[in-house]
Amino acid sequence: MVKIIYVGFGIVSQGLAEIILRNNSIVPLAKNLEIQTVGILSTIKGSKIDANGINMQQILANATKGNYSLLTENILDIPKAIQEINADIIIEASFTDIKTGQPALSSDKHDVITNKGPFALGYKHIFNLAKRKGKRLAIEGTVMSGTPIINVLNNGLLGSDITAVSGIMNGTSNYILSKMEVGMSYNDALSQAQKLGYAEADPTSDVEGLDTLAKVLILANVVFDVQLIQENIEIKGISKITLSDVKEAAADNKRWKLIGSVWKDNKGTVHGSVCPKLIPMNDSLYGISAATNALKITSSILGDTTIVGAGAGKIETGFALYNDITAIANA
Repeated sequence: MVKIIYVGFGIVSQGLAEIILRNNSIVPLAKNLEIQTVGILSTIKGSKIDANGINMQQILANATKGNYSLLTENILDIPKAIQEINADIIIEASFTDIKTGQPALSSDKHDVITNKGPFALGYKHIFNLAKRKGKRLAIEGTVMSGTPIINVLNNGLLGSDITAVSGIMNGTSNYILSKMEVGMSYNDALSQAQKLGYAEADPTSDVEGLDTLAKVLILANVVFDVQLIQENIEIKGISKITLSDVKEAAADNKRWKLIGSVWKDNKGTVHGSVCPKLIPMNDSLYGISAATNALKITSSILGDTTIVGAGAGKIETGFALYNDITAIANA
């Protein structure tokens, strides 16, 4: 039996909980292996600890209605609680702060994390710390939600000599630009994205490129084993793109896309950028619309390989967490 603790119990964690409840129809675990939740720790919604297993069906039924009354314990010292609870894996799907990289967990348990901040700013340090403790870190959900790009880069394209990775890494900005292509104003498209849950009440991270920046920093580590400095990366969002810009691009058979890129030049130096680019019709990123993400991987052996998939969503990101849990459990 694998015992897990949730740190935070927002939409993504709830998506994971739903998948676990129906796990046999998604990805079969090893024979007789069960995932049991023994802790939910949240300073906002409340906490609950039960060494015998929490009734997640009941918790989810209430959470769907916005009722968190079953999370009744008030635990202020969450790091201490994590250490004291008998569990195997910590699930962290907390808010990303790209400026500070916090919060970052440090415990004697395996970690499955979607929070981009710590890995954008301190990837090597965190992974080295986990290695010294003999614990595993899994971060599949940090870049393309449930689309398995980290595993593909680490395993599927091993030895292909990757020279560049670029693409649409933020579903909110791509949704807005797609709506502007059919005549909707930037503000109306943003408002609709917020109503659909793609964009936060404060959309700055999405539309000004900070979310994409975090993913570029992570990819620089994953692909090139280099920690880029965010101050050295060009960052420009989509908020200044107008309807006339979009119409002019369409007249030239092109589309505006917010593109995050990381690449190695002929001297071996690694660079990164985040900015809107005009994508021509013959580019594999041209047809990527709405909240979909796509990553184009350029290698000396395969040329361009484009991976397309969901870049956001409750169940999609929850599945990335689930996939990481099963990989750790079956290792």
